[in-house]
Amino acid sequence: MQALKILVIGMGVLIALGLALVVYGFARGKSEDVKGIGDVELNLPPGCVIAAAEGLDGRLIVRTEGPMERGCQQVILIDMATGGILGRVLGSN
Repeated sequence: MQALKILVIGMGVLIALGLALVVYGFARGKSEDVKGIGDVELNLPPGCVIAAAEGLDGRLIVRTEGPMERGCQQVILIDMATGGILGRVLGSN
């Protein structure tokens, strides 16, 4: 009976230590500062507006709308780590 009590207490201590390590790991991982990309100039033609923006896998996907003849209908892919424009998909008639 004494051995069973020691085993249960030992397992309880191991569970408490494991939980403490998990909490420490989460706290340490979240403490890192996230750097912003700052201002990104899209150089949109006059009359164009940003219709939607969505983040996906470290990239920002921006959809623009406006007059087709001015080249406003675009999808722009931006790297959120650097703020650089990775590419554009232009709409056509």
